[in-house]
Amino acid sequence: MLHKIDNILDMNKIDAGKMEMLIEKISVPEDIDKVCNLIKTNAEQRNVTLNKEIDPSLEFIEADRNQFKQILLNLMRNAVKFSKDEGGAVIVKAKRVEDSAQFSVSDTGIGIRDEDMDKLFGLFHQIDSGISRRYGGGVGLAITKQLVEQHGGRIWAESKYGEGSTFTLPLEAKKE
Repeated sequence: MLHKIDNILDMNKIDAGKMEMLIEKISVPEDIDKVCNLIKTNAEQRNVTLNKEIDPSLEFIEADRNQFKQILLNLMRNAVKFSKDEGGAVIVKAKRVEDSAQFSVSDTGIGIRDEDMDKLFGLFHQIDSGISRRYGGGVGLAITKQLVEQHGGRIWAESKYGEGSTFTLPLEAKKE
């Protein structure tokens, strides 16, 4: 519940143009580890394994550390939340693509119907009332999209219903 309230407050700050960013050099592997540790217990309870694939050439990016972690946390929480009853896997990937860093969070969960893909990033939008009642809806993807856009990036999703989803976002990488 606290997480949802924080998301709503952040959404209000972004909408009001009052969300400040503190851009700094942050360690990609370190912050991904921190986010994985935050959701580890929930993943274990849902019988979901967490996997990381981090390009060794991608050590740092320049971003707002708290917002970057919030982006990954929202995506990974969703991936765990929408896992199948028998469990599954969530993979967070980070790789260098030219002068950018590309991050993705993939899962082997319930997936998203093609006709619902354009509704994903809507505020409080429930894609399917039966699924939303079971798993809960909220503002996580809407705020994630806005945080990514504040960093000058974009986010998109690919999914196969019944098999899982992948959310991808590029951000500028720090050249060493």
